Amino acid sequence: MNAQWADWMAVGLAVALAAAWLGFRICRQWRRQKEARPGTGACGSKCEDCPFSKGCGGRN
Repeated sequence: MNAQWADWMAVGLAVALAAAWLGFRICRQWRRQKEARPGTGACGSKCEDCPFSKGCGGRN
């Protein structure tokens, strides 16, 4: 039985799902950056006690 088409369909489905997941993650991150309030970092968290807050919130 030749089921090569099923293999290609599975690979195509896996690639499509991975691309959709990545697209949703990128859109979510962009939305967080757009909606970030002053005093919060690009990640959406507060700058206080953040090890990556160098230059966060307009301070150096």
